[in-house]
Amino acid sequence: MKTKNQKTIIITVLSIVILIIAAVIISNMNKDTGKNNGEIVEGGELLYTDPNQPIDVRVEDLLSRMTLEEKAGQMTQVNVTKLQGSSEWDAGPLNDEWLVKTFKDYHVGSVLSGGGTTPVSNEPKLWAEMTNEIQKSAIENSRLGIPIIYGVDAVHGHNNVIGATIFPHNLGLAASRNTDLIEELGASTAKSVRATGIHWNFAPVADVGRDLRWGRFYETFGEDPYLVTKMATASIIGQQGEDISSNENVAATAKHFLGYSQPLNGQDRSSGEIPLRTLREVFYPPFEDAIENGAKTVMVNSGSINGVPVHASQYLLTDVLRGEMGFEGVIVTDWEDIIRLHSQYHITDNYKDSIARSINAGVDMSMVPVGIEDYTKNLIDAVNEELIPMERFDDAVSRILTLKFELGLFENPYIDAEQTEALTLNQDRELARQAAVESLTLLENDGILPLTTDIKTILVTGPSADNIANQMGGWTIGWQGLVGTGVPPAVTFLEGIQNAVSSNTNVLFETDTAKAVEAANNADVTIVVFGEGPYAEFDGDTTTAAVPPDQTELIKSLAETETPVVGVLVAGRPLIVTDLIRDMDAFIMAYLPGTEGGNALADVLFGKENPSGKLAFSWPSDIGQLPMFYNYYPKSTANDKAYLPLYEFGYGFGYSKFNYSNLTANDEVPIDGIIKVSVDVTNSGDFAGSESIELYVNQQLSSVLTPVKKLAGFSKVYLKPKETKTVELELPVSQLAIVPGDVLGDAEKTVEEGIYTLNIDKLAKPVSVIGSEE
Repeated sequence: MKTKNQKTIIITVLSIVILIIAAVIISNMNKDTGKNNGEIVEGGELLYTDPNQPIDVRVEDLLSRMTLEEKAGQMTQVNVTKLQGSSEWDAGPLNDEWLVKTFKDYHVGSVLSGGGTTPVSNEPKLWAEMTNEIQKSAIENSRLGIPIIYGVDAVHGHNNVIGATIFPHNLGLAASRNTDLIEELGASTAKSVRATGIHWNFAPVADVGRDLRWGRFYETFGEDPYLVTKMATASIIGQQGEDISSNENVAATAKHFLGYSQPLNGQDRSSGEIPLRTLREVFYPPFEDAIENGAKTVMVNSGSINGVPVHASQYLLTDVLRGEMGFEGVIVTDWEDIIRLHSQYHITDNYKDSIARSINAGVDMSMVPVGIEDYTKNLIDAVNEELIPMERFDDAVSRILTLKFELGLFENPYIDAEQTEALTLNQDRELARQAAVESLTLLENDGILPLTTDIKTILVTGPSADNIANQMGGWTIGWQGLVGTGVPPAVTFLEGIQNAVSSNTNVLFETDTAKAVEAANNADVTIVVFGEGPYAEFDGDTTTAAVPPDQTELIKSLAETETPVVGVLVAGRPLIVTDLIRDMDAFIMAYLPGTEGGNALADVLFGKENPSGKLAFSWPSDIGQLPMFYNYYPKSTANDKAYLPLYEFGYGFGYSKFNYSNLTANDEVPIDGIIKVSVDVTNSGDFAGSESIELYVNQQLSSVLTPVKKLAGFSKVYLKPKETKTVELELPVSQLAIVPGDVLGDAEKTVEEGIYTLNIDKLAKPVSVIGSEE
């Protein structure tokens, strides 16, 4: 017989057991429904629907109401073809059954139009109608009325839409050294993109382009981290404006974090082996500045760095991007990259573990882009099995919801399709022309340029002279460039020349080599437009960067005539032209100039505009010199051949000679101060024009190797003939910080005291950096 005390103990133990069981049940219920502890809803009020509430309150309220499945959907981005036609790659009419399944069953939170994916008919109004219909389906099939965010690669204008103005690609824009221009182009792009119902632009590329063999080289702003930083940030500021909820702004993307542009073998999506010191001094700065200036999203490098796929690197995505750089926005994968953790890299053996590795590393959203069920099921399983902590899961969803609220999508999810054409078709053509003009880089000229508009006979030849696809490059309507019959508005190089000359000038055009040579004998000048066809990632990789043999033969045959030859290279990178430039009397790098390329070239050829572009990369004499960049470390012995490109970084001239004098700067500056620099620039020529003033710096003595010189500032000034202006630049001493310490390169960045030499053109000025005034 049990005593009273024994009964009391048994009852107490049973009570405790019951409480534990109840707690477990409640915990599991919360886990299953995705409920957060401490729900903030007061009196059942839907705080997330109230635009007067702070965004963080709205996010927390909405998150507390979401199921696990709804949260997983928000972390999923699918290609629009999943919603179209009769198969997942059929860009037909929207499929009602698939729309319901995608948004009601899988709660998908984001859609993108991958390169070349369009409505049935690629017209601006139909883009707006399509995105509106998708948005309507998403909201109506969402239990909580959550809108989708729509993304696209608009990397040089709204390059997905036929009829939109196509701007030059970034490599050419970097030659302009004009950040105000880049900001204007960003704003113009954003206006057209938002007008088609798209809220998120996967641009700009903030990668530092250090190897021209890489097929995406032309998408970069060149090889210098400071130049890339300033250009990429200007694009972000232009796209996002002061308020991204405006119908003229979009969320920009700094991509691809990190080190994507220096693969070991020069090939896309291959391994990179980059010392931590180089990562921090060369590849961090553009992303640090982008984040400081409000970039809302970051896209991850598809490759691996030092043996770790970046999509699985907690160090890079969480410790560095979130921790050191303070990024609070959305981290999105590139195309299908989580799958590659097991299908290509084999660091896991199944999709669920790949998802867990990536999400735990720091990824918020996966660009799936078609396998919705596999991704969401494995993501949910990973959470239920505690492979992904609920805190990390909720953190990712919160960041995505925050971006949607910031974009104003809950209040204004739709676009006025009747206004789309007016905001998209042929917009800002003069801006496009200015951008192309400022990009053009004159590299050789024996006096033949500028031409007179009343010249008697001009021969225009070469495969790119009247080829719109070539002058647009990749990421234009199609992923790999123009395909099919749809072409954007454009002025070809031939048309630009024909439009510029007088009625007395005879413009001949021949593509056949033999006929071109015959015509050249009867011409006063030959303009040969040569180079590459369009390409994008993968297809754009090269091991030679060679000019195609038939084009080489054309140029050499033309050079045998007595007629002067002006060569115009249309390409996404420098080609190996060492043996060809001696056959040319003038040579212009035209890059991929876009819609107004023809008019821009004519403006420069005939002296309406004075060329001002300066190379954003080092142009090799031979492919065997790669990788090569101007800001190299000094060698162990004196070696005048350490850097011998065909053309140096920053090279390029115009029709006027600009002289520099009176370089001044602080003799001494504290370590936390600003170096104030000024220099006089004189246009000693007979042509008005713009000059890009470039400030370089060299650290005379340092605890570790530092570049022989590096760009530290630039400014562009317009000068009339014989005019002199004083240009002032400010160089924060903090910009001189390096990574000291041993080979690991993990020491804190610091500015070392000592003497730094400033250079502008051939002028030099030493500056002493001393300890802080405090």
